[in-house]
Amino acid sequence: MNAPPHRTDSPSDGGSRARGSSSGGPGVRGSNGGNGSPPPEPIAEPGRVAALTAELRAAGRFFLDLEFVSEDRYLPEPGLVQVAWGDPRAPQVAAVDPLAADVRPLAELVADPEVTVVLHSAQADLALLAERFGVVARSVYDTQVAAAFAGLGDQVGYAGLAERLLGVAIDKGSQFTDWLRRPLSERQLRYALDDVRHLPALWAELERRLQESGRLAWVAEESRRLAEQAAARADPETLYRKVPGWERLKPRSLGALRALAAWRERQARASNTPPRWLLAERVMLEVARRLPRSRRDLEAARGLKESAVRRHGDAVLEAVRAGAEEPLAPPRPPPPLPERAQAWVPLVSGLVQARCREAGIAPRFVLTKSAAEELVRWWLRRAKAGEEGSAEPALPLLAGWRRELAGAAALDWLAGRAALAADADSSSGLRVVELE
Repeated sequence: MNAPPHRTDSPSDGGSRARGSSSGGPGVRGSNGGNGSPPPEPIAEPGRVAALTAELRAAGRFFLDLEFVSEDRYLPEPGLVQVAWGDPRAPQVAAVDPLAADVRPLAELVADPEVTVVLHSAQADLALLAERFGVVARSVYDTQVAAAFAGLGDQVGYAGLAERLLGVAIDKGSQFTDWLRRPLSERQLRYALDDVRHLPALWAELERRLQESGRLAWVAEESRRLAEQAAARADPETLYRKVPGWERLKPRSLGALRALAAWRERQARASNTPPRWLLAERVMLEVARRLPRSRRDLEAARGLKESAVRRHGDAVLEAVRAGAEEPLAPPRPPPPLPERAQAWVPLVSGLVQARCREAGIAPRFVLTKSAAEELVRWWLRRAKAGEEGSAEPALPLLAGWRRELAGAAALDWLAGRAALAADADSSSGLRVVELE
């Protein structure tokens, strides 16, 4: 399980692999791997990948984890695919070697709306599947999100959750390892399979709690949203906005920065190189500010290595030239809120936080400060234009489970249908009071 987004490559553990029994169906060497039995050897033949895919499709639900290496590359390289299915008390588990067999059939199963896939801390794995295979999970649950919505804490790790709910201690000794080196040791395989072995039992318990609280649909909605976010690819032409200090540049320099950031992104993807290896963000900002016209000018930019000038100098100069010819107006900050409304933003935030704490859900899932300000600005426009004069903004707070939890209450407060009261006995110190 790749909980950290990046791994430090290190020599793999020594040792030999032992064959597991073929208990996962025709052509599938599945195993429940319990009681100290050797882990099943990774599947490496196309026919067995097809058989495994068919078995998972027939099960209607499976549990998934990926091991990968992300260092020194733009796209992470998958090193192992692990799945579990069947009885949560004694699930079948299997691993597939993506270096030896095409795992596209398994990846495409993730996009099948008729098959449910469950992962823990799913975004990195789903982003990899989207980048490599162009798939977006349709029927997906993230057990980390489920744990948060079940009141078990925000961003709970898999090992901690397994110990808390199942009383199982998981060995994380092989977490930082080189999953691309072969052969994989028995210890590595056992670690990798343990990342899915306990997921069925974890999900069974979380699902029970969520059904009792009426929040299972909330978790489904949030997991789908995170899956769509993981699969979304940023437009290279907008990436300049991620460079700290971009908003302070003059129009020609801002145009140059936009072109530089877009060039860097496309070059990084094409060469499978981390973008920072081409140009660091602070260097891009400096180059855009200077608007160099020659290699000599470029070499004077602070922080730009000579080797980078040799390899990419011409491309950088061309991007600067083309971008400067399309100046970009810097953003205008929004006008300050009217004095009468300046206290509304913290009050809306406080109301949302109160509702979130009452529900045991981290406020970060529900509202940001900028979204609170956008809501207040919309309410002012609405008051000025009349009740029918301004459609609701497309804010997450006003849709789906967020609206049910806190968005409707925020609108009631703005409309004068609810009040926010101090409450020393409340976990948040605040209480929403409905007014008649």
